Amino acid sequence: MQELPDTAGPRSVVVIGGGPSGLATARELERAGHRVTVLEEQDTVAGKCHSVHVDGRAYDLGGHICTSQYARVAELVTELDVETEPTTRYRVLDVTARTPSRQSMAFLLDGALPRYQALREREFPRIAEPGLAHSARALAAPVTEWLAQHGLQPMAESFGTGYTAAGYGYLDDDVPALYFVKYAEMTGLLSSHRPELLGHAGDFTVVGGFATLWRRVVDELKDVRCAVRVESVERHAGGVRVGTDSGPVEADDLVLAVSLDRILPVLDATEEERDLAARIRSNAYHTTLASASGLPENAFYFLDRHTATREARGHCVSYHHRYPGSDVRTFYSYGRPEDVPALLRDDVAALGGRLGEVHLRREWAFMPHFGSDDLADGALDRLDALQGRARTYYAGGLPAFELVECTVAHAQDLARRHFPTVDGGATLQEDRPVTIEEEQQA
Repeated sequence: MQELPDTAGPRSVVVIGGGPSGLATARELERAGHRVTVLEEQDTVAGKCHSVHVDGRAYDLGGHICTSQYARVAELVTELDVETEPTTRYRVLDVTARTPSRQSMAFLLDGALPRYQALREREFPRIAEPGLAHSARALAAPVTEWLAQHGLQPMAESFGTGYTAAGYGYLDDDVPALYFVKYAEMTGLLSSHRPELLGHAGDFTVVGGFATLWRRVVDELKDVRCAVRVESVERHAGGVRVGTDSGPVEADDLVLAVSLDRILPVLDATEEERDLAARIRSNAYHTTLASASGLPENAFYFLDRHTATREARGHCVSYHHRYPGSDVRTFYSYGRPEDVPALLRDDVAALGGRLGEVHLRREWAFMPHFGSDDLADGALDRLDALQGRARTYYAGGLPAFELVECTVAHAQDLARRHFPTVDGGATLQEDRPVTIEEEQQA
């Protein structure tokens, strides 16, 4: 299948995946005058930015903290009139002594920052831009090896605990430096200029849960279908046909806002897509929303011993106590689903607390990524080269990095680059892609 030339008129596009990357792509496409259908397997949108309510309060199950680098998210928040508030403070919790402390700023105090900035300018100057392919080869080495090579071990002390607690892997587990450096850049601490966003001097989040933002996006879109299972994806010279459990959908183009390895079983995949999908890795990351008493309060706590080494896998790596006066906390862990519940109860007890009612458990295939050898061999370049071929475009955490600002920025740029604005732009009112059954009824 060959890459097709751009056309001047509006395109019909089916987007598979209703998380931030899929919704950001759909919004950008519709504003440019194209017709979009979003298909989401779950019964609600937002993906890993999903929120739930317990006793009238919103709890975010995954991503929800926005830093000074979240310019695209801040634009969305402003355009959609979504209310924000400062985030809870961060603390590192000494598991043995049960005492909290501030995160280490060793990296900013011992002269390592200027060395890093010079290295960035020389070897990966585009790391803060949307996407990953532009910096992948320069940062393909395992992170511990890369840090030692450049004398930047204080980066691990300052950023490693938060990186692991957020689901991106253990630093001693051969994670490529690319992902660690991207994470560190997105904290805003490596930049000489830290802009104030939405009136917040520090980090911020969405009032009422981060999913509020994505529901507002959906309110703007013409055709978002939840609880739809994709059963087949067929691409041909005339367009794309997506078979679902509620009937087929036809469109000119396809956006995969889910990881390639997840869609592979139903995709008419090319040899290149199959090879890349086989190389994708992800982390088994768990969210447990539960009541617990007797624990330190009013902060997002990173557990030091449990984030230090992969040998602690299964133990709780962090928990968030968001609302003073409430016993409900959001706990995060790696590991096998059969190990996490018992270890969480033990971890809470070891901290002097008691685990009460479990309100919800959720397992994520988190942070799709490539290993060091595959990055060095150009895996992300190969994925980038596929954009637009076979009428297909790839969004989400794999090409962008599994942070919401990264996925949104990449998705927006992808849509702008490959789908020019048509006459009328955002004011163009077009029919959505239709099912075969709807065409027959018409």
